[in-house]
Amino acid sequence: MTAALLCALVTASSAAAEEGDSAPIRPVSEGGFSFPEITGPTSPEEYPFHVRLGSEQSLEQVSATLVEVVYPGHEPAFSIVAEAAHDADGATVPTTLSVSGPEIVTLTVHYRAGNPAAGGAPFVYPITGGFGWEGGFHTLVVDIDNQPPEEPPAPAFCTVPSLHALTLHAARSRLRVADCSLGQVRLARGATKGKGKVVRQFHPAGTDLAAGAPVGVKLGPAS
Repeated sequence: MTAALLCALVTASSAAAEEGDSAPIRPVSEGGFSFPEITGPTSPEEYPFHVRLGSEQSLEQVSATLVEVVYPGHEPAFSIVAEAAHDADGATVPTTLSVSGPEIVTLTVHYRAGNPAAGGAPFVYPITGGFGWEGGFHTLVVDIDNQPPEEPPAPAFCTVPSLHALTLHAARSRLRVADCSLGQVRLARGATKGKGKVVRQFHPAGTDLAAGAPVGVKLGPAS
């Protein structure tokens, strides 16, 4: 597991950010999930970021402030948390995070509606990333694990299943499930591999063998 700081300052100028309602889409490598200084009411509220996903990874919305990068089966790779924000007086500015495309995550800084903790009073510019003064300065650190889920350990042994009266195909499948393998196949008089059924197995059911050990069988004619 490695740690990644997601509240680094970005180098884009605030003037560039004020050209529209949302900022240009930027790769995560340009400062994490942060935003330029908001200097007035014409600055964007939305800051989209391009997340370069690995093979079989996808984005999953977990909550209004949390997005996870996951593997198939919802196996988490790492988490993305909305960057905190505060105004010039240290008041907390609400922020949310949303999945807005296959590899796009958008951070929204909700400053235009005013401070909900102060009855909608306007925030004092500039608005910048990070926690407000209350409780002191905090650095947000999340764990990132870009490695695929670990493979389960290989089985150490197989327990021989009962193969009596099974066809050769069914016997092979049952052995595979038990982590054994099909060994030598003998034929009784009148039996064929395509239609015969197991009349004898050369390791009794319940025997523990090394994983992958072959189990020989004898086929008799199908009844």
